[in-house]
Amino acid sequence: MFVPELFKTIVRETTARKSLPRTPEPCLVMEGDESVDAYANGGRQSGALSGVYLYHLAQMCRMIRPDEVVLDVGCGPCNLLGQLAELNPRSEFVGLDMSQTMLSRAESSFAAKRVSNVELLCGDMTTLSGVDDKSVDVVVSSMAFHHLPDVEALDKTFAQIDRVLKPDGAVYFNDFGRLRHPDSIRYFVSRAAEGESQELVDDYYHSLHAAFTRQEYETLTRRHLRHRGRVYSTIISPLQIVIKSPDRHMTASAGELKRRFRALPRARKADVRQLSIFLRLGGLSGAL
Repeated sequence: MFVPELFKTIVRETTARKSLPRTPEPCLVMEGDESVDAYANGGRQSGALSGVYLYHLAQMCRMIRPDEVVLDVGCGPCNLLGQLAELNPRSEFVGLDMSQTMLSRAESSFAAKRVSNVELLCGDMTTLSGVDDKSVDVVVSSMAFHHLPDVEALDKTFAQIDRVLKPDGAVYFNDFGRLRHPDSIRYFVSRAAEGESQELVDDYYHSLHAAFTRQEYETLTRRHLRHRGRVYSTIISPLQIVIKSPDRHMTASAGELKRRFRALPRARKADVRQLSIFLRLGGLSGAL
């Protein structure tokens, strides 16, 4: 039933002359229990974020070789990082986030699932304090950069990522991109709203308004990552931005990823298919 509205959104985004102005997140660090619970629940198997998570999880797995160190910048409650660590048990993972509440939720989840290859750090992504120079093989990040206050903070973050990466290191980042029309934001929020808490719906709305532009990501990628990453976005309108290094590893977990896809609710499977199509048309090959 969303197809006519999706077509209208495509027309709006194609004909709009410029992107919306950026409005920073009203709360740059999630510490409240209700907000953290809503975000964590959105990433559950049937949650609003589960299809998007699975798509990016499959892409990230192609970056990681056995026995490597992987840093997740802005890891939140580690819904995605936990799955990444489970699927790559021979690698070591470090999750960094400014919210101690988020990290406490992650610690409880890891203990329950007996995930032992993850270390958690409470810290600022613009400084990456506690992470040594050239000590990380892969840096990943999912839906975190838009929480930064401005493009200057994003520039500092990319500079720090460059500092901690090994010379042959790789990256995989995904986040929202800046849309061009307010009705487009309302459409994408409505798609994710069914069955979710108002906290999560409101967070999604604010996140889309706080997104950086593709041009800003391209400028900072050239400045700090150089050959390490290329910027991709969903075609027509940059709802999703991906910055990715070339594939480094053919994951052994392809069968498990496909099983998880089959277990998704119908609406979340549609999210995976649409995201895959629109990013493939934007130049990024699929991983599922």
